[in-house]
Amino acid sequence: MNDVLITGASSGIGHALAEAFLKNGDTVWAGARKLETLKDLQEKYPQKLKMLKLDVTKTEDIEAAWREISSLNSGNRFVLVNNAGIASGGPIESLPAQEWKNVFDVNVLGLVAMTAKFLPKLRETKGCIVNIGSISGRIAAPYLAPYCASKFAVRAISDSLRREMRPHGVKVVLIEPGAIQTPIWEKTLEHSNDIERHVTPEQMKVYGEAIRSMKSAVADIAKNAVPVSWVTDKVIAAVNSTSPSPYNLIGRGISLQAFLAKHLPVKTLDALLAAGFRFRKGSN
Repeated sequence: MNDVLITGASSGIGHALAEAFLKNGDTVWAGARKLETLKDLQEKYPQKLKMLKLDVTKTEDIEAAWREISSLNSGNRFVLVNNAGIASGGPIESLPAQEWKNVFDVNVLGLVAMTAKFLPKLRETKGCIVNIGSISGRIAAPYLAPYCASKFAVRAISDSLRREMRPHGVKVVLIEPGAIQTPIWEKTLEHSNDIERHVTPEQMKVYGEAIRSMKSAVADIAKNAVPVSWVTDKVIAAVNSTSPSPYNLIGRGISLQAFLAKHLPVKTLDALLAAGFRFRKGSN
């Protein structure tokens, strides 16, 4: 059995993971900024679900979570799932520094803060750290620089952490999904509609067509999203494995994308990405 702490459990992959672990018979601490988002799970699993008000950018929330869990002596293995994340994008020229900071505070620094705080418990129980990355941590798409950069960082952190924890018996698993059927796509489309608020009229003359194409590309990608169970099944299997794969690509065509990103000449990959996002002259 496992004692599992999940960040960003209010919706999407985090919410689905909380339910999957609960169905598996594990005890789950579900972290969310708004506890009302966890009411459905509380009603189904009142004995196994522990709700935590947790914003990974707030030190006081992390400290409160540590106080609740650090003295736990259930004999179970402790599992930390770093799932909390946000997406952002737009032309680099137009993005204010605060936009970059918001993404890195949640996706990178929040992950690091949570991991560092709970490593004593993870070492004590020879537990498992699951970091939710993305295929965007291998392929940097145009107009998604903040998000892609943060996921490249998550991949690097996972590699360093896995090597640091190897002598201590703590497993480190990186999950790299592509398009998954969660509300993030609606949020991404909403955000893409807001991108223009950062773009000056002069920049719109340069990037307007690309921004419109990006919106269309995001909508097309969402249509090919796979069920969230593809992620939850992989995570449960990895946590319960004695020798899990350090990298776990999930989604239709994702392994091929990763292979091409690694082996294609850069200019060829750039051309394919340009075609995929339909940023060529005369596109509509």
